This record gives sequence, C-alpha cells and structure tokens, in this order.
Amino acid sequence: MLKRIPVAEVKLGMYIHAIEGPWLAQPFWRPRFRLTSIDQLTELRQSSVKAVVVDLARSNTPPKADMATRVRRAQTRAAIERRAADFRAARHLTNDARTVMKAAFEATQRGEIPNADEIDGVVQSIRQALDRNRSMLLGMMRLKKSDSYTYFHSVAVGTLMINFARELGLPDEEVRMMGLGGLFHDIGKIRIAKTVLNKPGKLSAEEWDEMRRHPAMGHALLEEADVPATALDVCLHHHEKMDGTGYPFGLTGDQISLAARMGAICDIYDALTSERPYKAACAPVAAVAAMASWAGHLDPDLLFVFMKSICVFPVGMLVRLRSGHLAMIRDNGRQTARARLSVFYDIAEQRLLPPSELFLSDIDVSTAMLESPDPLTYGLDNWPTIKEALLEGHDPSAP
Repeated sequence: MLKRIPVAEVKLGMYIHAIEGPWLAQPFWRPRFRLTSIDQLTELRQSSVKAVVVDLARSNTPPKADMATRVRRAQTRAAIERRAADFRAARHLTNDARTVMKAAFEATQRGEIPNADEIDGVVQSIRQALDRNRSMLLGMMRLKKSDSYTYFHSVAVGTLMINFARELGLPDEEVRMMGLGGLFHDIGKIRIAKTVLNKPGKLSAEEWDEMRRHPAMGHALLEEADVPATALDVCLHHHEKMDGTGYPFGLTGDQISLAARMGAICDIYDALTSERPYKAACAPVAAVAAMASWAGHLDPDLLFVFMKSICVFPVGMLVRLRSGHLAMIRDNGRQTARARLSVFYDIAEQRLLPPSELFLSDIDVSTAMLESPDPLTYGLDNWPTIKEALLEGHDPSAP
C-alpha cells in the first residue's frame, strides 16, 4: 500500500518508494530504499524535499518510545560532535593566527611590511569562528602558552575587539579596523626585555619606565610598516584612562578615540583572565567586576557593552531591560555565560515587585538590555538595602 506523506512525518524503518521533486534536488542517489539511520532521516528533513511516497507494506517502523530514545541519543551525539568540531576549529584558528602574528611582529621589527593578506585572513577567520561558536572561541582565547604569550595575547585582543565592534553594530570595515587594532596593539613589547615582561615580582622604577615606553615604540614600528591609522591609534593610546591618569600622554575623556577606549577594555580583560608567571588567571566574572570598580579608568558605557558582548556581568550589577523593568545580576555559580537575573522593579508603575528569575541565555541580550543605570534615577535611594535583600534571596517588596 502506497501513501504520500510530508517529510516531517517520515520515521525510521519506513520504505521510501518515491521522492517528490526533480532528481537533482534529492539527497539520495537511490530512488527506493528503507530509512535505517538517523543520518538519513536528518538529511531528508533538511533537504528541499516536501513529501515522499511510502510503501507501508514494506515499512518496519519502531515503537514510539524506542524512536524517541533513538532521536534523543542522536541529538546528544550530534551536539557532542558539533562541540568537538567547534573546539578543533577554535584551536586551529588560535594556533594559525599566533603563527601569522609572530611573523608579522618579527617582520615589523626588521623594518619590513607584514603580509597584509595573511593578517586580513586572520581577521576574517576570527569573524567566521565567532559566528560558528562565540563562547567556544572566547573561552579558547584565555588558554595561552607562556613562551608565545605576546602573540596569543594579540590574537585574543583582536578577537575581543572584533566581537566588541560587532556588538556595537559598527560597519564591516570598522569591525575589520578594530580587529587590526587589537592584533597590533602590543607590538611595542617586542622591544621590551623578556626579563621585564615576565618578571614575577614588582617592577622597579626603571623597569616600569621601560614598560611604559612600549606604546610609543610600537607606534614607531607600525608607522614604518604602513598599517591603518586605527591600528596606530590603538597601539599608542590603549593605556590612556578616562580620568587622565593613563600614559603616554595623560589624555582624558573624548580626547581618547572610540578605538583606543575599546582597546583598553579588551587589553585589560584579556590580561586579567590570562595566567602569567607573576599571577594567576582571574575568572571572567571577577575580571569584569574589578574593571567596573575602577572609577575613572574605563568608559563605563562601553564597558557595559563589552560585558554584553562576552555575556559576563558582575554579581550585583543593576540593569534596565527593554521590558521596562529593573533587574540585578545574581550569582549563577560556574555558569558565568548563563547569567541569572532577579527582576524586581516596574519602571512605569514605580514600584517594587516580588523578584522573578530570568536567565540572559533565555532572551536576546543584544536587544533586551539597554544600560546599567544609576539607581537614584528611579528613586531607589535605598538601593544598597534592596541589593542586599536580592543577594540573600529575599523579597525587597515585602513589608
């Protein structure tokens, strides 16, 4: 008995008598066969085929429970395989990018022009890897070999800059420029003695003076190598601070370009989350919490966007949602990429609510979160008390 059924209703064990549509659009070379594997079923459902003709007499479908179990196992296996493939791709990217940047740094030091095509290839590969599995790539960037730290750090900061620029919605060419700025930001360190770069203890005054010269030395190298102006800017100014206490020029506020302010954030975050001979690596949440506490150092609005770009927020931070509510970041243990929120305040009605839980992974972070506001703006002059209640799991709206 032949029966026409839509592809969505096809099950393992069914005997396919015919596949509708042109032959070239069909995923299988045989016109008639029995579906015996999950891979065959998946390929059929992902194809452009809308319906098939099944020979019910020759079909042998398994019981529903068995079928459900097999599907779950196949989905789990596929997820594991995808994660393993993403891991291998991220590892290959970081190693290949490190090799390219090492060659570029050494060429620049010799007064030669780096291979622009290879460097642009690194930027493009990073963008593709971010599309494939952002969290995997950003996590991989925290794993560095001590003997090639400078090159791995440059690749990591370049990756963070590209990810950051995309979060800001910058045009493609500006995203590319930000990536190049991150890749070359620390090139001046190839002129710093390794005994100073890797010193396990506190630097002496003379050693610190030498370290502070690396932005200018890098800028001089890049000028000779004819790299884009954005890379020159990030290299020279990524240690400037918003309050004027940075170096080498003590610039303040808007005197520091967007690219340099972004570079400062990415450079510090990667340095904090990396293991070095003189310090242990910070957890991402601890790193962003420390950065948020340094009043006057970093652009606070940009820092919040950066947190969005890496999906990591410090516990206790107040955020405003596009839904018209205020929420506070809660501790979620080791699952830092799945930050937990307590939604507790209705802005329109100006009243506290019994806290409800929400996870950032359950919403579109790029559109759901607007800003990290000042609690006084909403009349929350007792914010420290509310914050303490939320952290302890209590209801701040209760009398």
